[in-house]
Amino acid sequence: MSRMKRSLCASRPAVWGTSGLLSVALLAGCGNDSGGKSASGAGGTVSEGRTQQSSAKVVQATHAKTSQAKTARIKLSTTVSAGSDEQTITGSGVLDLRDGTSRLRMGQGNRQLEQRIVDHVLYEKAPAAGGRLPHGKSWMKVDLRRLDTSQGSGATMSDPADSFAYTKSLSGKDVRKVGEETVNGVSATHYRVLLDLSKLAKGDSAQERKLRARLGDSVPVDLWIDKDGRTRRQQILMTVKNSAQTGSSATPHQARAKVVMDLSDFGTAVDVTAPPAGQTVDVTAKVSQRAGTGPSAN
Repeated sequence: MSRMKRSLCASRPAVWGTSGLLSVALLAGCGNDSGGKSASGAGGTVSEGRTQQSSAKVVQATHAKTSQAKTARIKLSTTVSAGSDEQTITGSGVLDLRDGTSRLRMGQGNRQLEQRIVDHVLYEKAPAAGGRLPHGKSWMKVDLRRLDTSQGSGATMSDPADSFAYTKSLSGKDVRKVGEETVNGVSATHYRVLLDLSKLAKGDSAQERKLRARLGDSVPVDLWIDKDGRTRRQQILMTVKNSAQTGSSATPHQARAKVVMDLSDFGTAVDVTAPPAGQTVDVTAKVSQRAGTGPSAN
């Protein structure tokens, strides 16, 4: 097995273990995009400047306006590649946009798992996991708040609504309106913007330096926003270096990822309960040791 293939295989359990697929891509050293060009700024005319200001306001407001819908159906797709090797993880379910409660089925082809997040605790049931769990246990449990505390400021395995939360860390500069498009049958305006790494680090300068070392200075984000200001699709493209890697050339130590999140059916019912306590085993400490530190979007 090639070094690149081993890298992808090693990242798979972490990718499966979270609804915030982007955060796991970062933790696993798997990241984004080949295209990755930062959105160009507006030209020098007054009209272009006003257009950019208007677009920036729409982008900056979309998290709050989407949250007002309270709940939604969510589809997630993460494609991770290293060299010629590639894998795609997909998931779908329901999400409370306010507190992160969610229920998802996710995986690759016939290899599916069920994931629930209730009260900031993640529960995961994978068909193949039974043999690795104590007798009578079928769910793994990860306390996301304990994970956050153990890994330091701004460092969690997964925020309960991590993918959606990235819309709170967008730059107001260099916002580009791409055009009008249709997403899942809904008319939306396509915008291109950059992730603001200082916002993502929540003022932690050390964490910001780590992010820039891993991701570079520009992480492009594409948003499709409907007439009510709600996010219908979010796409993030990254190239993430191994923490020990320096330089910018593509190597087996570098992986790329495209993370796409679709939101639909706003206001849908989100009725999620935790599995019976007797069926769960707490693996928070093990996950914390394996993951180390990484960024949180929320």
